[in-house]
Amino acid sequence: MLSLLFKEYYYLRQTLPIFLYVFYIHFKDKDNRVIDAWIKTGIIGIGIGTLYFIMGNLIGIPFMNMIPFRWHYQGPITWGIFFLTYFFILTQKGNNSLIAFTLSTLAVVGGGWLYEASFWYTQSMWVTHAAIFYINGQIVCLLLLGYEFRKMGFKPNKFIGATLILLIFFSGILVIDFKWLWRQYGSLLMRWFYRFPACLFLLSLLSGIKKREGNEKNV
Repeated sequence: MLSLLFKEYYYLRQTLPIFLYVFYIHFKDKDNRVIDAWIKTGIIGIGIGTLYFIMGNLIGIPFMNMIPFRWHYQGPITWGIFFLTYFFILTQKGNNSLIAFTLSTLAVVGGGWLYEASFWYTQSMWVTHAAIFYINGQIVCLLLLGYEFRKMGFKPNKFIGATLILLIFFSGILVIDFKWLWRQYGSLLMRWFYRFPACLFLLSLLSGIKKREGNEKNV
């Protein structure tokens, strides 16, 4: 079952966030204990999964022994921590659990494209038959995230500008010679660091939205 799930990972990444967003549109303003319970379960699962990978990495267990997928620990750990942090900040800004969960999902899935776009040159980075609209679903996630932030009264600030400059600068280095940077600083260091500028930029966007009043319901 687990092997089948990860075998279909790339297809699910293209479709599930879009279905989640459609669900979110219909139920984001409703108080539903069942939805809150499912989201709470999901957050606990993400937390446990992230801790599972952290422990496996610290102990030195090969990643393939943890789950049957050709990844490295850095990705699941980084995005797991990022998701939980994003979710927490959004709930602290007065958003309900469904809003926070949906926007965190969009940020994680879109962030996966954002950090790879500067060095992973394949057609599927832009268009793919696995996507609902043929446009890479990760790009759609970024567009939806921007649209939602705009509705929330997003205003840019100096912090966002600084993180954007960092992202552009680092992406430019990767465009010039990703393989040289990988060799120069070691693959292990790069695997931990090269997602950081994209994560920091997406996190900084949260500083551009104000706290919502009159909606303090969180997980």
